[in-house]
Amino acid sequence: MSIRRPPADVAERLELDLATALTVVRERVRMVDQDPHARADSCFPEELVRGTPAMLPEDVSAPGGVLASVGLIQARYRDEITVRMPTRTEIEKLNLPAATPVAVHMRTGYDKDGRPLRVMVTVLPGDRHVIAYDVSAD
Repeated sequence: MSIRRPPADVAERLELDLATALTVVRERVRMVDQDPHARADSCFPEELVRGTPAMLPEDVSAPGGVLASVGLIQARYRDEITVRMPTRTEIEKLNLPAATPVAVHMRTGYDKDGRPLRVMVTVLPGDRHVIAYDVSAD
């Protein structure tokens, strides 16, 4: 866990002032069979999660999620998926082979009133993921 100024894309999604806002960032590398599989970083407005388990330095989890455990219920999500070449940090942390693109899944969670609560940025290496989903025709 760290507290820092958000990058512009996260500040925009959280509706934060880029010049003054702080976010709480929880960085995770997801492992499969002891190999790095994906990065999943969650960013929260600092003022929203101040004094909650999201501020603890150790791994935290709660049934329904850390936000829900303190009464911040995500009622809807906006997902955005882009594909790009990885950063040097991503290559190192995810042990990526040369020229391996990554998909970036950016999920913004909103409460019932439309207030953004969290942005989760998941980096999915192209050599180990398939993105599949079902869509109703109704």
